[in-house]
Formats: sequence, structure tokens, C-alpha cells
Amino acid sequence: MVDSVKEKPRHNRLLLLVLLAAMTAAFVSPLAARAAVKVPDTIRVGFFLNLGANKYQSITPTATLSSEGGMKLSWLDANTSLPVSSVPAGQTVRFAMDGYRALVAETASLDTAMAVLKKLQASSNAGTITQLSKSGKVVYQVTEGAYATAAGASAAVTKWSNAGAASGVQPLQSAKVLGPWAVESGPYGSLAEARAAGEQLGNAGLETFVAYKPVAGVAQYVVRIGQEKDAASLAALRQSAAAAGGANVRVPEAGEQYAALRTDVTSGSAAATLYAIPAGGSAALRAEPAGAEGILLAERSKRTYRGSMEISVLNQSLAVVNEVDFEQYLYSVVGVEVGASWPPEAQKAQAVAARTYALFAGTGYQIANVVDTTLSQAYYGIGSENANSTAGVQATAGEVLTYDGKVINAVFSSNAGGITADNNAEIWGGDNAYYSAGANSPDEGPQKGKLDWHYVALESGEAGYIRSDLVADSGQVHVSGAKILKVTTEGAAVRENPVISTKVEPIARVGVGTTLVELDRVPEYSDYSWIEPSMTPEQLLTALNKRAKTPITGPLLTLEVTKRGPSGRVTEIKANGVVVNVGVGDNLRGALGGLKSTLFEIEETGRFTVQGEERTREIPAQGGSLQVVGADGRTQSLKGSNLYIMDGSGQLRAATAVPGFVISGNGNGHGVGMSQWGARGLAEQGYDYEYILKYYYKNATIEKDAK
Repeated sequence: MVDSVKEKPRHNRLLLLVLLAAMTAAFVSPLAARAAVKVPDTIRVGFFLNLGANKYQSITPTATLSSEGGMKLSWLDANTSLPVSSVPAGQTVRFAMDGYRALVAETASLDTAMAVLKKLQASSNAGTITQLSKSGKVVYQVTEGAYATAAGASAAVTKWSNAGAASGVQPLQSAKVLGPWAVESGPYGSLAEARAAGEQLGNAGLETFVAYKPVAGVAQYVVRIGQEKDAASLAALRQSAAAAGGANVRVPEAGEQYAALRTDVTSGSAAATLYAIPAGGSAALRAEPAGAEGILLAERSKRTYRGSMEISVLNQSLAVVNEVDFEQYLYSVVGVEVGASWPPEAQKAQAVAARTYALFAGTGYQIANVVDTTLSQAYYGIGSENANSTAGVQATAGEVLTYDGKVINAVFSSNAGGITADNNAEIWGGDNAYYSAGANSPDEGPQKGKLDWHYVALESGEAGYIRSDLVADSGQVHVSGAKILKVTTEGAAVRENPVISTKVEPIARVGVGTTLVELDRVPEYSDYSWIEPSMTPEQLLTALNKRAKTPITGPLLTLEVTKRGPSGRVTEIKANGVVVNVGVGDNLRGALGGLKSTLFEIEETGRFTVQGEERTREIPAQGGSLQVVGADGRTQSLKGSNLYIMDGSGQLRAATAVPGFVISGNGNGHGVGMSQWGARGLAEQGYDYEYILKYYYKNATIEKDAK
């Protein structure tokens, strides 16, 4: 019996091993058959792109690059990649579209040219100064614009002439339109030969620029003569150039590619070479760092970036794209998106979410995968990197979130306000398959260490907020039962909402001993809890009608929340009793003046019910003046906009005699997917990044890049 008893478990163990092997095989087979996720080596980030009307547009007339380690420039097109030049360490190089410009002034004095430029820069970022040699003299052309048409540049000429931009200048050339039409001399054996030929032609009074030009995969240098607005004058210009000694002078065929080299002195200091590429071209110039240092892009807040910069023309506008190692791109993104001091597991969670989001984007911006703003992910270059963000990226290298074998759209926001949003019902609409809608989120972090504020009534009748460390309980109470506070600091500020702002003057400053009636006690303004300043009906009506599909007829008397989604976010509002249609739920933020989130309340300070002995009156639905009976029995009309009333529960409430609106809420952002502050909260509670990600992206799988 004993032997038989021992033998039976052995048989069961063998059977169990067989079953486990079969289950493992069944589990492994589908994964082996499915194509693994592939994270590319590089990503393309758009800084300046014009994708067309009603699409992404970030436009610059010029791009200015430099690198502490120097740069190498190359020419790229569908068939070739050719070296162009080297840029010494610290030296600037500029790029522009060779389109139409308004010649505002031409002068022999750089100081005069700089004075004209300063006038242009007061209202335009497209002013430049080009230095060239004509008839043996150095002249300076002050131009404005990068226009796609001659008509646009002509209108600019009229504008600047009427504005007197070149007043007091003795012009060498009257204001006119400069364009990309030119004749061509050459080719020449070297850049030096082309420059010598250009100087010879310039001495004959012609406007000349050396140009880099690839022909059949070979780099050539030519001289472009003229800056004409159309082809009408090219035949005569060709004759003049030939008579001045130009070699093989010709009119280029439409679509021929080139990069004209101009001497740019817009900075007024050291001259820089400006490469002007044709508006209709399909080629690009690429700048790569010659050393370990990054490339500084002056037009992007003088930030420095890893990788290369690619300059081209897209939709008649200059395009600037940064091609950078995918993981190094994330060093900056994570450094911007979360604080350097945040826990390592929060850094890792952000790294995986950011990597996934960028991979999901594909080529969402035509010639770029993403852009550098929060429309994609904030990306500020090397200056935003830190050791912790880099470590978080490196620790999760290649890891992305998938659902049903596909990379998910791993959106995230700053702060969910305590609960994540339901995308389908509340934000953009669509599948919620991998978003954890309605998940409790530990987002209180921004509130930690902040003082509360008191909402108070002043003797003047005004109401505002004062920080709790500036007052003390007087031990007295108002006739309404409200607490009376006493100011303890001289010159204490009473503000329009509970936050210190140097940009907004306080409602009032009060001295030591001043008494204030407490109406409420609230948290300080933060990404977790916020109260916006009171808005007038006119301000809100303007904001609403910018987004409303059907304009709202004013005046705005009432504005109320009429529907909420599963997480409590507002999904519908009514203005004057009519539903306001602004499209998807998240659009309500912009429609109400740029709210932090849709998890909000609207207090209508001018809406209340007056209960009399014989009738009830709804304000503001029923007009007319408000009358009060004083202690002496006399009746008088209320004057001024502020008044204080007792609500149904006996609480003293600040109200207004005219419609007014105070919006308060929680959270910052759309609330879908991962809350960054929530990720920090979970990390501080001891959870790792995998738990955090699966908490916010339910049913998602973390997969490793198949490299």
C-alpha cells in the first residue's frame, strides 16, 4: 500500500509537467508568430512646419544654427548626399527660403541699415540685412518677409513705405520687390573661382550671389545674377551678364535645385553665410555636429539639441526638423515632463509612456514624427536633460506599451485631479480599451507644503483671498455667524484668486489689525486644486463664441453645468438655458477661457433667489433693481456690484448684483491615461513603474524592442 501510495503522486507530477510544457508551447507560439515591436533608431522632431490651413503651423522666415564644436553641412535629395561645407566652432550659419521679399532700403551704411531694421523688428520677425558688392562698393539691403508670391511682397513694400520705415535714408535703390528669378553663370571649378567671377560681375553693377548646385550627383558652384520678381527681365539681364564677362550665361530651367549663398549681417556683428533654397525645391540641407556638442537653434529660444538639423521648404515655408537618436530624444522629453527630483520609478513610467506615445505618432507631421511642443511632447533639448531622467530612459530602453499586439496611444496629462477621465464619454470620444477610466489617482502632490487661503469680505464691500499666515482668528463672529479674522502683517495683499502673482495687482492691501469676514477657506491655487478669477459675462461670451458651433446671443445672464461624465468631468454646459456645442468634451477647456481641466464647477455669483412674503424672484431671470430694508426701516436700492447674502443653509455668501462667474476645479490636463503627478504619488508609495503603467493603462502589455 505504501509503495502504491508513493507511486501515484509521481505519476501525477509527470502528467503535470507534460501539461505545463503543452501550455507553455501554446503560450509561446502566438508570440513567436506575431511581429515584435520595433523601435526605430532615430526620431524626427519638427520645430518649424507649415502643414497648411487649419493644420499645424509653426513658421519662421530664417533658421540660425551654431555649435561649439563646429558643424558639417551636406546636401540631401532623392538621389544624392553631398558635402557642402564645414562651419567652424562657434560660428553662425543661417537658412532661408529663396522666395519673395520686400526691399525696404539699400544703403552704403551698416549703421543706417541697422536703424531701418530696428523699425521693422518692432512688428516683424522677418527683417534681414544682406551685404553685397555692387560697382566696387559694399552695400546693405534691408529686406522684410519670406513671401510665397510677388503680390504678398508688393503689399509689404507698400506697407513699409507708408509706415516710413526708411525715412531719412538716402536710398541707393528705391523700395521694390525682390524675387527668386535670376540668370546663371558657370559652372566654376571651385567656390573661390565662383566668388571671383561674382565679384567681376558685381563690379559691372549687377547683383550677384554664389550658389551651390548639385548636377548629376556632382557638386558645382555657379553665380546667380539678379533678384527679379518675374521672368520678364531675364533676357535683358542675360545679355548684361554676358557682356560683363559671365561664362555660359543661361536662364535656369524651372525646378533646378540650388542653394544661394548670401552674406547676412542682420546681427550687426560678424557676418554669417545664409543659404537660400528655392521655394519649390524638394531637397534639404543638413547640419550635423562635428564634435560631441549639440546644435543651437536661435529661433527656438536658443536651445541646444542633439542630432542633426534638416532644413527644407514645405508648403512655401521654411521647415526645420531635428533628427535625433530616439532614446536621446527621450532624455529631454522626460526631463521636461517630470521633475528631476521625482522618484526613479516615476521617471521610468514616464519614459515608457513617452516612448510609446512617440512611436504611435508615426509620421503625423508629414516630414516629422512629432513636434517639440505639448501638441506632441515637450522637447527642449540638452538643457532639459538631467541624470535622473536619463537613468529612467536607459533603465527602460526599448520598452513600449501594447494592446492586442499593437503600440497604444499612450497619452498622459499633468494631473488627473484625483480621478482619471473616461475618454469615450468625457474627452475626445473613442475606444477605452486600454485606458483606466475612473481610476483613483493620488494627485495631491502639488498641494503639499502650500498654505490655505481665506476668502474674505473687506469693509469696502469687495471680496478676495488672503493667505492664511497673514491673518489670525480674532475670536469674534459676524452677525451672520461667520468668523472674523484680524490681519497680522502690514500691507498684506488681498488677491483675486488664491495665488501670488507678480503680474496681477492685488485687489487691496490691508494693514495690521484690519478685520475681515471669512466667507470660505480654500487650498492655494495649484495643478491639483484651482480657482480662477471671476469672469465677466462679456469675457465669457467672447471666449464661448470662439468655439461654439452656433453663436450664443448675448448678453450672457446664466452659465451652468448640465451634464457630467463618469469621472465627474463636465460634458455639457448651458448658456442662457441653451446647450453650448463646442464639439468634443475637452474643447470646453478652451471655450471657457483656457481652464486647466474639465473637472470643474461654475459659481454664478449674480444668480440667486429672493424669497419674499408674497412672491419669489429669480435673479437675473427677472430684472429690476434690488431693494433692501435697513435697520431704521427705510428701503433703499443696492448700489455697487457686490453684496452678501445668506444661502439656504445659513452660510454667508458673496454675490454680485450683476451676472458674474467664478470657475473652480481640480487637475491639469485632459485626464486620460497616466497622470504624471499620480505616477509620482504611486512611486512614493513604493510601487514600481510596471505597476504604475498597468494601473493607468489597463490591459496593456509592456514589450521590449525586438533589436
